[in-house]
Order: sequence, then structure tokens, then C-alpha cells
Amino acid sequence: MPSKIIAVVGPTASGKTALGIEIAKTFDGEVISVDSRQVYRGMDIGTAKPEGDEQESEIEIGGSIQQLFGSRQHRVVGGVVHWGIDLVDPDEDYSVAQFKPYAQERISDILSRGKLPILVGGTGFWLQAIIDNLDLTEGKPDKILREELEARHIDDLFAELKRVDPEAAEVIDRHNKRKIVRALEVVRTTGKPFSAQQRKGEPKYDVLQIGLSSERENIYERIDDRVVEMIARGLVGEVRGLKSLYGCDIEAMTGIGYRQICAFLDGSVKLDEAIGEIKKDSRRYAKRQLTWFKRDERIKWIDESKKALKLVEKFLKS
Repeated sequence: MPSKIIAVVGPTASGKTALGIEIAKTFDGEVISVDSRQVYRGMDIGTAKPEGDEQESEIEIGGSIQQLFGSRQHRVVGGVVHWGIDLVDPDEDYSVAQFKPYAQERISDILSRGKLPILVGGTGFWLQAIIDNLDLTEGKPDKILREELEARHIDDLFAELKRVDPEAAEVIDRHNKRKIVRALEVVRTTGKPFSAQQRKGEPKYDVLQIGLSSERENIYERIDDRVVEMIARGLVGEVRGLKSLYGCDIEAMTGIGYRQICAFLDGSVKLDEAIGEIKKDSRRYAKRQLTWFKRDERIKWIDESKKALKLVEKFLKS
């Protein structure tokens, strides 16, 4: 029988981190963050990383403390071990194809220690890659085609993506040129929609997916409050420091919060305009996340933690 694991999903600012910690504390679990932005070191405020202490991965074996997987680190948040955070520097390429084996390794390790793995995150495709054991084989990169696509304006590229693969256009950030170019490259080289490239494999886990639901206006209000908090905590300074090290053209800096503050630092917009854009783009992102997750009928939607804990208890006993 496949091992049981939990997945907590939902849009940004829905309370996934808090619920993941509550489940972990109740059922002796560890969290694996499934967030394509939180993998980058130094990008803390703008990605809403859970605050905690970085620790070397150690475990007691035969009465002595030994390093676990060498220099791998985890973060302890609210007394709960979190994996999947600060994996690479912002100027390093990192994709779902790299995250999937990492997450599978972490799941195996957590299970081997008799604990419950809990996936927590809003990056839908990364979650699906683990839950459905997706075959991530894609068409081979075409350098000439990629250069041709990258030379075009992002609005033109996105318009083409909407024509040839409307499903992918619904969930890809229209401001992320690298992802749009890659999607179009796959369509052109394979003749098939990017959204249909990945095939499901034999499931490795028995997964209970719990979705956090709330009225959309409540989510939008939480997003606005979170953005104000990010500015108060020093988002502008964080982006300024990253800009001095890496510039604003790398893929990691195209994320929401970072590209808008980069525009402010470049003098293109005023700070209040940048903040307004962060709020607006965050709301659009939440809408795309909901669109993605609502397609999966396996997700159990709840509106309070007590219901989630009851679902987990029943699932683990079954």
C-alpha cells in the first residue's frame, strides 16, 4: 500500500502555513514547502517565507547525533520542521524537474523516521508533479526558436499562448516571460499543448488533499493587508539588496513583489503605484491558483482547522 501523506493547498494568504503547522503538531509531522519562490535564498519578505530558525539536518542514530544528508538544512517554524526553503541562490535555475526528486527524498526520509509528511503550498503544478507522479519529460530545448521567441514583446507572446494553449495561459503568470517562452517552445517543438505534456505515473503516495476555502473578497483583503505588512517589514530594502547582487533581469526577480519594487527602484513608478500593482497582481495570482485547484475533485475543501484535523484523523485511521 502507498504511504499516506497530507497536502494543504489553496491560494496565497489563505492560511496554509498555519494549518500545516497545526496538523504537524497534532499528528507528529514535518512540513515540505511546495512554493516555487520560497526555494530562493535571500528572498524572504516578498515570498512570505515562514519565519524560523535555520538548522543543520541532524538525527539521533544509535545514541549519537549524526548529520542527515550532509549539509542539507531545514527551518524550524513554530516548533515544526520545514523543508523546501532556501534551496538555491536567486541566480540559479530551479524547476519542478529538480524539485520533484528533492521532495520525494524528503518524503522518504520523513516516513523512515515514523513521521507524517505534509506538503504545504500554492504552486499547483509542483504539487501535482508529486501527487500524481508526473512524467516531466518535455521536448528538447531549441536554442534558435527560443532566441526568436525571447526577442518578441511579452504581450505578443502571451497572446499567442492564449491562442494555442488557453489552459496554460490561465495558470501561467502573464508577466513571467521565461515561462511563457518555454510553454510556446514546447508547443512548437512537440505539436502538443504545454498543458498536456505531462503524463501521470503510478501513484507513489496515498494523499489526502485539504483545500482552504474562503470568500474571494476575504482573500483579497488578506492579500492587501499582507502587502502592507511586507512593505513595513522592509520589502524595498530586501529588493534593493538583491538588485545590487543580481540585477532585476534574472527569472527569480520576475516574481510578484520583486518586479514591481524593481520598477520603483529604477524610477519607472512611484512607491504607492508599485504597492498598488503588487496588490493587483497578487489578487490575479490568487485567482489563477483557485482556477487550478478547483479542477481537482479530490481536494477536500474546508473553512476551519477543526474540520481539517478531523479529516486527517479519519484518513490516517482508514
